[in-house]
Amino acid sequence: MGMVLLSWLLLFLLFSGLGLMALRLLGHGLAVGIAWFDSFWLGWALALAALQLWHLLFAVDDTALILLAIAAAIGLYQYRQQFIPELLRLKKNRAFLLMLLVALLWMSNRAIEMPDESDTGFRDIQAVMWMDSYPIVPGLNNLFSSLAYNHSVYLYHALLDTSIWSGRSYHVATGLLLAVMLAYSLHSALKLFRCGAEEQARWSWIFATLIMPFLLFSVVGRGSISHFLTDTTVDLLGILALIWLLDFLQDAGGDLKAASCQVLCLSIVILAGFTIKQTFWVFGAGVAGLVIVALVFKAGGLTNLGRLTRLSLPVALIAVFFVGPWMLRGVVTSGYIAYPHAIGRIEVDWAEPPNLIAHRQRQLATNTRRRYGDPEIVLATWDWVGPWFDGIRSNVKDFALPAALTVSGLLLYASGRVRRRAGVSRAGLGVWVFAPLLIMLVFWFVSLPNLKYVRYIFWSGAALSWLLAMLSWTRISWRLRVSITYAVLGICLAYFMYLIVAQRDFPVSAGPGDGFYEHPLPPVKVYETASGLQLNVPDSHIHQCWQIPLPCTPFPRKGIFARVPGQIQHGFGFNAVEDVEIPDD
Repeated sequence: MGMVLLSWLLLFLLFSGLGLMALRLLGHGLAVGIAWFDSFWLGWALALAALQLWHLLFAVDDTALILLAIAAAIGLYQYRQQFIPELLRLKKNRAFLLMLLVALLWMSNRAIEMPDESDTGFRDIQAVMWMDSYPIVPGLNNLFSSLAYNHSVYLYHALLDTSIWSGRSYHVATGLLLAVMLAYSLHSALKLFRCGAEEQARWSWIFATLIMPFLLFSVVGRGSISHFLTDTTVDLLGILALIWLLDFLQDAGGDLKAASCQVLCLSIVILAGFTIKQTFWVFGAGVAGLVIVALVFKAGGLTNLGRLTRLSLPVALIAVFFVGPWMLRGVVTSGYIAYPHAIGRIEVDWAEPPNLIAHRQRQLATNTRRRYGDPEIVLATWDWVGPWFDGIRSNVKDFALPAALTVSGLLLYASGRVRRRAGVSRAGLGVWVFAPLLIMLVFWFVSLPNLKYVRYIFWSGAALSWLLAMLSWTRISWRLRVSITYAVLGICLAYFMYLIVAQRDFPVSAGPGDGFYEHPLPPVKVYETASGLQLNVPDSHIHQCWQIPLPCTPFPRKGIFARVPGQIQHGFGFNAVEDVEIPDD
């Protein structure tokens, strides 16, 4: 646990140092302690973009980590005069430090557990192993299609795969991101508690306070944070985007220079989300749309068209920096710029036939509606809706509880308007803030309605609902409204404690592998393709490679061949064989 905590601290300083350099370039100085939260996420997102470029030529190994550490040290050194005062200010916040210490101790204990998520064993660890071992490999889709899913967050996981974390960076990678977000949520809850008047409160404090249960629920369950799941990272980036969006909207009528800095920061986090998972595209576009509307109508955009136009140039450059390498990486690994979608096919020798992609898309759309259903039946009717809804409504922590909070919060908000206590909040926040969430929910329902893709949407809706309710009942004292918010938080935390007891998620003792619990490797069989290429295949019905040596695939095919015989780092091709069954992965 001490190794985990120390690593989290050092990695926090690394990404914060990179972010401080970015903030300086954006013209935003380090103001108060919570600015370290902003700098961490900026540094983390920009590191992802830099690693996308690095991996085009080099493996993501110790060299990349050393170079980023040097750059971070420079950033921290530039702020050395403010560093000590910040630490002294933090030292006085004893309640925050105590609660954070308890949370981090518990999370570090969760982090030593055995990884248990199926996707981590299915593809995630293998994808990280390829990045850690070689520069980007052409045609990974031919070896195993899921390895070509262009999730840039794997580069972060590969970056941490060094020293004592070699082969097991899943013990620190996801936990660090959750720990940073939870620290911000705790800090916001205390700021809200100490805030004596509504005019002094930040909307983001209320939102972050009410999002805390979702963060804690993410740390419940076997192997809860010892994994490489992309969904958890997207959850956190979605929450981060809404926190920064609320800050931007609350300040939109102020200084346009400060607003421009906020827009650039939001652009970075949204574009990082784009490169991590394609399901983030719609939500990110919705947030970006709200920002544009606010810039034009609230931040003086119509009277500052020249400055607004100039702002579009750095946003465009940031987009090129993130999305350009991401598209190129997609072409190298699959032959498509947005694999597994048949968009932007490039005629290279490893490109997958469009009919295979269409088959996978139909199978995925079917499985998210009815597991192992027949696409011809499931996708042709709406009969799947009833059983599907029965499945998600039974999930209390990810659907039922946030849905109940959303409905109750909106009813209170509507009641406040009807009673003319605040028809529209004085600060100007209304139900239109739900637009990105509603757009994402519609897209999710008609495309891939698996609950794991929108957990942050449901909880963000709950938090925004109670935020609006707090702002609408202005005739009730501010302290009473804060107390009600804490009561809602308390109900959620009570259910969190119930889950710990019910699932017996008590602290675990040290594991057998240097204190950690490692997942055992499945039995392995060697499969030889028609070209003589030997593939490692898990000899198990669950089709998980875990850390089986490269090249591993759960779905071997006779037509797979090494583009350069004996050198797998040069990639894989595929010779279509008529009697080979299309793999269903």
